Amino acid sequence: MAYSLEIEGRAGAMWSGLFYLDEVSRLLDVTNGRFRGDYEVAMNVQKTSAWSRRGFYPLDSNEFERNRKFTNFGGLITSRMIALLLSYGVQIGRIAQAHDYLKDETGQSYPFVSRKFWVESPDVSREVYAELDRMIVTASRLGQLTFTELLYGQLSSPRDMEFDDSPREYARTWHLSTGILIDPQIQSGVPCVAGTRTPTHVLRGCFESGDSLEVIADGYRLEESQV
Repeated sequence: MAYSLEIEGRAGAMWSGLFYLDEVSRLLDVTNGRFRGDYEVAMNVQKTSAWSRRGFYPLDSNEFERNRKFTNFGGLITSRMIALLLSYGVQIGRIAQAHDYLKDETGQSYPFVSRKFWVESPDVSREVYAELDRMIVTASRLGQLTFTELLYGQLSSPRDMEFDDSPREYARTWHLSTGILIDPQIQSGVPCVAGTRTPTHVLRGCFESGDSLEVIADGYRLEESQV
């Protein structure tokens, strides 16, 4: 899997949002059917906590929520990339090695979250690739040069995400599924109906309280299909 790596400073999407670890695990679990790999990745809080302890992303705690641990959008998307790589059969040790190498080479806190290339087929190899100085290297082998012409036909951009239009192209939103979007700068990043500020959990609450689709749609100015 390969990425373009530069990210803006501590501003913008990467440093926004608030995602508790149990929420991160749940989001990865409900979307892992969208991963292309052949290996099942069972998600839980213990696993995402271990990834943080391993240095993939920092955590903070909310003293008003019994010190409940949370991360930002950069941590959420990093978790998604790790889970995706695991689903392709890449060993966690190689993922960690690639992460640390790219972090050192680029000086970026979240080296897995911007795009340039993406291995869409797990059959290429169980490695992590990245673009550095306009060259594709095998990041999981500490920057070993690779045969670019052999990879170009099997690399494509990450799906389900939108990126900044700057040359650095870092992630700014994640489409969980059709019509459901995470934007860390809207409602602190909770999943919302795309194009609105309406959290999906609010609609679910209305439905479980007995409101009909018609009533919910009318109340939130949505189409019934959106609800």
